[in-house]
Amino acid sequence: MEKMQKSKQTEEIRAKLDSFAGLQRKIDNQVERLEALISTMSSPSSPNLNGLPGGGFDGASKTERLVVKKIEIENKIKELTAKEASLRAEIEQLIEQLKSPDEQTVIEMRYLDRCRWWKICEALFLAEPDYEENTEKYLKRTFKIHGCALVSLSVIYQQGKLRNQAEIF
Repeated sequence: MEKMQKSKQTEEIRAKLDSFAGLQRKIDNQVERLEALISTMSSPSSPNLNGLPGGGFDGASKTERLVVKKIEIENKIKELTAKEASLRAEIEQLIEQLKSPDEQTVIEMRYLDRCRWWKICEALFLAEPDYEENTEKYLKRTFKIHGCALVSLSVIYQQGKLRNQAEIF
């Protein structure tokens, strides 16, 4: 029952953090598309040996279509990057309000830096003298810190929403 309550309580903040991670992934994918397109643009095209005129049905040449597509992708990247910067600033403000430095580190590394769990665990506990013998124990501790951080962030986020609603009225 208590776990269900906590998961329900953290759903909204977790969705916000996950949407940030998804946005980062979208940007990465668009950058990959752009790089592939630029690679295509810079490679020599095969000669047209059939004697038919080149170009598409719209009267634009292949090069013109590629340039238009490049500009579209660049604009999409700019748009996504602006959204990402805004969401990052909002998330960083929430993280700064966490009282525990370990909770801050876990959330920053997991969602802002996109680190894997073992890397986060090492950042927190590698200096412990028994880390090598008890890595699994420390990994579980990392998960527990993450769960507590989500609950704390959820409370902070809800308080901020209530404060904003009160200011409206």
